[in-house]
Amino acid sequence: MVLRKIETKDNGEIQDIWRPKQVYHYIQWKDLIPDFVVDITGYQEIKLKAVHAYESQFFDAKSKEPMTPIASKNATDSMEYRDRNLGRLIGVHAAEGFTIERYIGVDSIFDLI
Repeated sequence: MVLRKIETKDNGEIQDIWRPKQVYHYIQWKDLIPDFVVDITGYQEIKLKAVHAYESQFFDAKSKEPMTPIASKNATDSMEYRDRNLGRLIGVHAAEGFTIERYIGVDSIFDLI
């Protein structure tokens, strides 16, 4: 396989084109069954603070803006609940689910520990 070179817009340097080996899709809104989950127990509060930093987009009881699906209290509550539910399934406080397009390969079953 021949890799092409591209010129970056920022500084004009020539770089190799990069392609990811795997693409993982974060389960955001739909009720999908994850292919794998990641323990986020120590990071759930930080994640929720980051989400709430977009205060014009998410629930605000004082907002006069039109209601959208993510502007409801239910939307932010469901994020927290989903994290806890996926965490429960793997025996931790909170987790996030991901789907895959291709199977993840490992050299040994012990790589999954």
